[in-house]
Order: sequence, then C-alpha cells, then structure tokens
Amino acid sequence: MHATELVHALKNASPDIDVYSAGGPGLAACSTQVADLASHAVTGFFEVISYLPTLIRIFNRIADQIEEIDPDVVIFTDYPDFNFRMAKRVAKPGRKLVYFISPQLWAWRKGRLKLVKQYIDKMLVLFPFEETFYRDNGVEAAFVGNPLVNTITAMKKDTTGNTGPRRILLLPGSRRKEVKSNLATMCEAKKGIDARMDASFSVLKHPSLDATLFDSAHEAGIRVYEGNPHDEFQNVDLAIACSGTVTFELALSGVPTVVLYRMNPVTYHLAKRLVKVDAISIPNLILGHHVFPELIQDAATPEGIADEVVAILSDPDRLGRIRSELGRFRTLVKAFDADYAAREIFSLTERP
Repeated sequence: MHATELVHALKNASPDIDVYSAGGPGLAACSTQVADLASHAVTGFFEVISYLPTLIRIFNRIADQIEEIDPDVVIFTDYPDFNFRMAKRVAKPGRKLVYFISPQLWAWRKGRLKLVKQYIDKMLVLFPFEETFYRDNGVEAAFVGNPLVNTITAMKKDTTGNTGPRRILLLPGSRRKEVKSNLATMCEAKKGIDARMDASFSVLKHPSLDATLFDSAHEAGIRVYEGNPHDEFQNVDLAIACSGTVTFELALSGVPTVVLYRMNPVTYHLAKRLVKVDAISIPNLILGHHVFPELIQDAATPEGIADEVVAILSDPDRLGRIRSELGRFRTLVKAFDADYAAREIFSLTERP
C-alpha cells in the first residue's frame, strides 16, 4: 500500500517517468509489473528457509529484469533480507538506490548499517525516530511521513461513559499463518472476558483470507467483519491485535489496544538475543513508554489477554490516560508528503 502511494507521488511530480515494479496488485495497477511478490511473502527464520528455492528463483528473475530495464533509480520497500541482497547485486556507478520503509535496524541487526552505507543513497522513513537514528549513524535520511496519517484523519469519539456491552475488536492478522496462530487464543480469551464483563466481539477478516479460517469465531459467537477496518475502529472500545502496522492505525484512530506478538519458538529465542528495544509496537516506540500493553510469546495467553482487557475497560481513569496519550501520538507523526518524497528521490537524479 505504501509503495503504491509513493509511485503515485512520483508520477504526479514527473508524469513522463516509466515505473516498473515487483510487488502486489496495487503496484501492478499503477506501474509495469515485472514480478508478483505479494503471494510469496513469508516471515520467520524457519519459514523463509523452507521457501528458499522459490525465493532464489524470484530474486534472480527480478535482478535480470533490473539489468535489462537499466533504471536510473531503484527503490526498495521493506523486506530487508531480500532487498539488501538485491541492492548488492544491482548497484552500479550512476544508478541511485533508495530505501523506502526502513528495516528495523534501530531494533536489531545493526550490523546491516554497513550495507546501508555502502549501497543505499537515501533512506525515506515513515517515523521521526528513524530519521534521527540514520543521521546519527552517518546515513542520509528523510522523514517523509506516513501515508496512513493521510487516510486516518479523525480519532474515534470518547465512549468511556457509555453504558451497554463493551465492544471489542479482534485483529489476528492478515496472513493465513497469523490467523491460525492467533485466532484460537483470542477466542479463548473471549471466554475469560465474558465471565467478568458484558462485551460484544467482532473480528477483522482480510479479504484475501479463506472464510473457513474464521469458523472458530462464528462458533464462539463473534461477528466476522469484512468491511473497511477504519470504519470498524470508530465503533469499538478496545482492540486485541497482533503486532504490526495495524497497531499504528489503531493508535491514529484513538483505539486502546492490547498487543500480541508470537512467533516460531526457535525464531523467537534467536530474535530475543538480538532485539535491542524496550517495545515492539510502533505507538509505544514513538510515545516512549507502554501505552499499549504488550503480551509477548509465552505471555500471550488467553488468561493474560483477558486480564489486560478487563483491567483497561474497568478503569475509566486509565482509559482517559490512554486516550490522552493517543492524542499526543497524533502530534508526533505526520502525513505522507508526496511532493517532498518525490523531491528527495529526484534530487538524486537530473530530473527537477
């Protein structure tokens, strides 16, 4: 989604440019697609290993396409394991390499800064602390804002004093593996919440996911919602969400959230040795403290989730503090500036 916004910004700034992409359907609609990466997205060390032969074939095909097209600028988005190798492969004198959406080098694998310094001409980052991090480490960077801020323009109304059932939204993830891992735990947590307070539940289903993945939600009496997530955010009192971009969206919308983070146990123990930050969700990192409770790995149990949810929804003062902090959060982020992003890229070329 973010890369699509960037392509539109580039074309608005210079309508005659040719843009080629390796991504999903959104990018394909606004550029010439050379490869579909959306259907091959995987996360986690062991998950990537099992998919490695396919990734190598895709990698080589994209690299060959880049050499054939011979672009002036190559823009990498996210996927650091894939993209840093690609940057090394396609770098050459006169070709500028830009990285849009920073890998989380500020959290772990800071050794990759050497790769950034060697191959990347400019980092275009979504969050203010990322610009500071890169500049402090001698890397040219520009905080261009976040397209989600453009989209989510209003916080939900304060419902602290409302009577009736508390409305809770479950967000188990946008990938099949995430939903299979998280939804069962969330359904169990619902039982613990129901035993202690009057609540109604809905679960967000990504359009690309099979409806059968949500059979357990139907059986638990949870409404499955397939509409615009931001519309649903306006109608709930609290969310239970797996860590990811959605926590940023929920913070922008003013929704108190309990954050879950679980992964393959071996992958988790490897990551635990490498991660160097005190929070995993972007809202907590930007605000500098844990406004959203984070339940990580073994702590992400049905009982732990239920305890956090009931504690928040039963305490009007705590809800007020969370809402106040989410108001401050909106002042610390900024909307994606299309003209600025385009200027930062074109400043590396001979185009205006």
